[in-house]
Amino acid sequence: MHRPAYGIPLALFFISLIVRLGTVYLTQFDGLYGQDSFAYYHYALALRTALLAGDPPPPFFWPIGFPLLIGLMSLLTGTQPVAGQLVSVLAGAAMAPLVYGLVLVYRPGGWRGGLMAGLLTAVAAQLLLSSLSVMADTAALFWATLSAWLMLRYVRSLQAKWLVVAAVTLALAVLTRWVYGLLVIPWGVSAWLACRTAHYSLRQMVRDAAPAIVAGGIILSLHFAADISRAELSYVGDLQVYSWHPGNALRKEQTNADGRFYYEYATGYFYARPFFHPAYIFPLFVPFWLLGLWAIRRQSPALIVLLVGWLLTIYLFLAGVPWQNWRFPLSFYPPLLVLVGVGFDWLWERLSTRWRSLLLVYCALALVGSMAWTVRDVGRFAAWANERKETAVTIAATLPPDATLIAFDLTGTLQHYTAVDTHEIFNLTEDEVAEIVETGTAVYLLLNPDNIHSQWAGKSPERNYTWLQTRAQLRPMATYGSLVLYQVEKSGD
Repeated sequence: MHRPAYGIPLALFFISLIVRLGTVYLTQFDGLYGQDSFAYYHYALALRTALLAGDPPPPFFWPIGFPLLIGLMSLLTGTQPVAGQLVSVLAGAAMAPLVYGLVLVYRPGGWRGGLMAGLLTAVAAQLLLSSLSVMADTAALFWATLSAWLMLRYVRSLQAKWLVVAAVTLALAVLTRWVYGLLVIPWGVSAWLACRTAHYSLRQMVRDAAPAIVAGGIILSLHFAADISRAELSYVGDLQVYSWHPGNALRKEQTNADGRFYYEYATGYFYARPFFHPAYIFPLFVPFWLLGLWAIRRQSPALIVLLVGWLLTIYLFLAGVPWQNWRFPLSFYPPLLVLVGVGFDWLWERLSTRWRSLLLVYCALALVGSMAWTVRDVGRFAAWANERKETAVTIAATLPPDATLIAFDLTGTLQHYTAVDTHEIFNLTEDEVAEIVETGTAVYLLLNPDNIHSQWAGKSPERNYTWLQTRAQLRPMATYGSLVLYQVEKSGD
């Protein structure tokens, strides 16, 4: 007899929400860091202005889904970074009850396993960090996970309405981060297997699939509607710079649109680390997701393909790209969490009362370990982000009021938190650099010279830096960590 657990999803949501809001309060981190989060936030403000004026959305490098959510939230919060942070906080908090629900699909009545997986979801370091940031990660992950839950409803009931809403939510995930377009593969195969098991004819399959394809297609087409009057597509910058090759999985040295990188690990191993890394799956939980794989072996093929296919499809893609980013594995994190819950419940059902008590103690230690790692990671990250803000303010205070600053790495922070006229060196041409030097009354340069020469060899940051070294005089004024502040003086030639 299964104990009713109707309040658990709501409790998980509020636990997860309190963890996130409490962390924001304790760290005083506003969600903005690095160039990407500033770009998302400032584009969201421009998008809000355009839509309120009845104008089409302006072009952007990334898809429009996350900035649109920020714009909508800003109607409640005002045009402050909290609008973007709150979108991420709410999406991250909603992941815990969604993971709980997915566990119960694979283990009906397995509320204990769902609760365990939900609690891990609430406190895991990387998901919490992304939940605090003005970035698209958790919003996209929420849509994709909700789509998975809806797909499972379709697979088990074969009611076409669930397939339609699953397609809509997957389209929203794709319009928030392009990588989730890959989930069309496991979603489609899972639906096909479910229909085959039910002995559907081809006509019946098309009858169910057609409305879903149309609904998802409408959302995708609306996303690009504003591009009709433009010379080229917007929102596809990621797709234009990304490449994939299986050999990248074995390489530590990678060259991509952001320069040349010498990584510590081969890319395939780097993206396998979340399977056992404390920021994702605390090592004590590893036996549970392995047991979860064993436990689902007798599930229907459609259910297995959806969960394991999600995990493998995204992992294999990431293993072959020439980038390594610790945020990216979030895109295949929910299946791992679900497997942890399934494995725990499978083991619980096979243990005696005495061993169940030991299992609870073991899991409590694992959760405490995960939380300790989260305190470590979040504390370090927030301190780093807040230090960058303080550095920007300090630099601004040392410059004259009429200063023009050419910067790299700290550009977005300077532009957002200070009034200094700051230009991003990556976006400048040599002619534009020359114009700034010629017309500026007090020109300064801020960058990491070692990074410019190692990572950005042959690209615009190094070309512009080299131009300044040869065509102007650079006088070092101060250092801020690895960053050097130069005064740029016109050459005497």
